Amino acid sequence: MQHDRRPVVQIGARAWTVLVCVFLALPISLRTQTDGVRELTILHLNDLHARLLPDADGLGGFAHLATLLQRERVTAGASITLHAGDLVQGTPVSTLFEGVPAFELANFLGLDANCLGNHEFDYGWEKIGAFMDVARFPTIATNVVNASGQRLLPEAYLLRESGGLRVAIIGALMESVGPWGPWRAAPIVQTLRPIVADARGRADVIVVLGHLVRAEIEAILRELPDVAVIVAGHNHRGLEEPLVIDGRIAVHAQGYGREVGRLRLRYDTRANRVASHEWTRIAVDSTVYPADSDTKAAVDRWESKVSALVDVPVGRASRRMLRDELREQIQRVLLDRYSADVAFISRGEIRDVLPEGELLARHLWNVSPYEDRVVTLDISGERLLQVLNAQQPPALAAGITPIRTDQRYRVATIDFFGRDWIGGFPDARMADENLLLRDLFIGWVRDRGVVP
Repeated sequence: MQHDRRPVVQIGARAWTVLVCVFLALPISLRTQTDGVRELTILHLNDLHARLLPDADGLGGFAHLATLLQRERVTAGASITLHAGDLVQGTPVSTLFEGVPAFELANFLGLDANCLGNHEFDYGWEKIGAFMDVARFPTIATNVVNASGQRLLPEAYLLRESGGLRVAIIGALMESVGPWGPWRAAPIVQTLRPIVADARGRADVIVVLGHLVRAEIEAILRELPDVAVIVAGHNHRGLEEPLVIDGRIAVHAQGYGREVGRLRLRYDTRANRVASHEWTRIAVDSTVYPADSDTKAAVDRWESKVSALVDVPVGRASRRMLRDELREQIQRVLLDRYSADVAFISRGEIRDVLPEGELLARHLWNVSPYEDRVVTLDISGERLLQVLNAQQPPALAAGITPIRTDQRYRVATIDFFGRDWIGGFPDARMADENLLLRDLFIGWVRDRGVVP
């Protein structure tokens, strides 16, 4: 056996102190290469809903988002940018051109990945192919499958490398929506489990990018321990603080492009866990982040196609009207217009507030972007009590309280609910009133001049 005869170097306490100081003075990016910890910034947003322009508070707008994201990526170092579903449905451009412009304009945001939201199916599942044709970023939806288990979008997950970290991004869509033709949202944890196991062998960090409800977020964190991070969408209010379970993290920004989330991670690749994290919600203030010129030019081109229709005055609002008040008011309008006993629309049909001051048709399109048709029903009180939601009460005509099971009622609502309510009840009848809910609303504002 040969012996190493090089002299042994003795290092004293003072020398050790110097070496430690030199190590601590190294840039973090170099130090982490030696201790197995890597840094990654996840920039994330969700539920843009084709809000191409800033809102009444001066927040959001694709051109201002583009500037914010560009600046953040410059300072972040290693980063990825994610959108958690519902790019479409919410403004005249999206409604009139069936969502395609939102995907085209999102190309300016530098997205590394997007997942499907439920509103991507609003124009028919076939339209998703048109979205993919114009998008230069990938979209994933791991659990949207047909009866044979084939995925609507082929890739189970994406792999991205940034800052020495291999990141697997898995898309998920909440189970409560659909079906859409042959496609459905399969149970999330069950579907993701083998995908996560496969990704574990190819990636350092696993991120679920999902359009999810709170219970599904918690279930993933609890039951799939290899998932380090969830970037979520669907609830437009987002989270005030990260949801942390056993050191794994879920984050969720506000919708409509009003804010961008920034999650700074230090990830221990040896222990396969998040060593530390810092989450910040950044307001997309259009006075702070000027419009990116290229994005603005593209937005303006699309907006010019609808401006003549929607940028026309229809009245004034004496004060700001919030969504719950608007819902109650529109229900009263339905009662009066159709001499109904009961009127109902859900809070989900009201997608925006009305700002104080001059009202354009655009504002009312933003409140009611769907192509919902007004219908009237002849239906029993028994059936009504089965379908109405106590948390979102209908409007009742004078003298009709409470709804009785032994009475019949004339109900004004929208076709989305009417078709479901009369299903399986041969004595229930529905009439299409040949009017969109949005047009009813615009007509009401025009007739009054000043609302409320």
